[in-house]
Amino acid sequence: MNLLKSEFLKLIYQRRTYGVLAAAIAIAVLATAFTPYALTHLRTLGAPLSNAAVVDSVYAKALGGYMFALILGVLIMSSEFQNHTAIATFLATPKRIEVLVSKLAISAISGAILNVIATLVALASGAIALSMFKNVAAPDSYIWADYLASAALTGAVLAVMGVSIGTLIRNQNAAVSVAMIWIFVVDRILAVIWTDVGKYLPTGLITAMMNLHLDVKVRTIGLNINTGDYLDPWPAAGLLLAYGVVFAVVSVATSLRRDID
Repeated sequence: MNLLKSEFLKLIYQRRTYGVLAAAIAIAVLATAFTPYALTHLRTLGAPLSNAAVVDSVYAKALGGYMFALILGVLIMSSEFQNHTAIATFLATPKRIEVLVSKLAISAISGAILNVIATLVALASGAIALSMFKNVAAPDSYIWADYLASAALTGAVLAVMGVSIGTLIRNQNAAVSVAMIWIFVVDRILAVIWTDVGKYLPTGLITAMMNLHLDVKVRTIGLNINTGDYLDPWPAAGLLLAYGVVFAVVSVATSLRRDID
């Protein structure tokens, strides 16, 4: 419990924690606020906001800040090496596994809270943005509980992944860069252009958990998204959770074997 308290205090007393939260909220709000406007200007879609599935997808953008849960996890671990406090931390608790477990636990909890807060604010911004358009279909009733549960699981798992990346790559700037490129570029591109592989990656699994029913084709830009190709919500959630377990094991194993500088 003392270790958990220590990790919690480290987190809440650092200003960057609130900067990461603010960034997550900003990204999610911008996504939900501008998506309706963008959709209404894609003429090939006709009147997209009259389609309930499209409206669901607008609200789905509220989860857009999940990448910052990954960054938060990276910072929780890599800051120990960046600020040269790792030696003191591990000397105070010689059993490294206890330190890692406490970091993973706090990361999972904080990542879930961060993502749920950002999602709630963005859902509200999406509702405000949609209210400015006419003939907008009502969203499916299940999406509120579904999206918030997805946000909590996504935030927790990605934060744990971040701890693992911070353990493997001890340079903080490099770790954050690798995490951002992977989740924001590579993962998203594969989820769109190579569905057979992308649907098993975190972005594809997050999309699957939201249970969207989209089949969008925009020939002018070669975009073709059919969420029917993704996994069902429960298998997707289970696989995403498995990612978190694997990354947690990797971070513990790596920390136990490597020297601390």
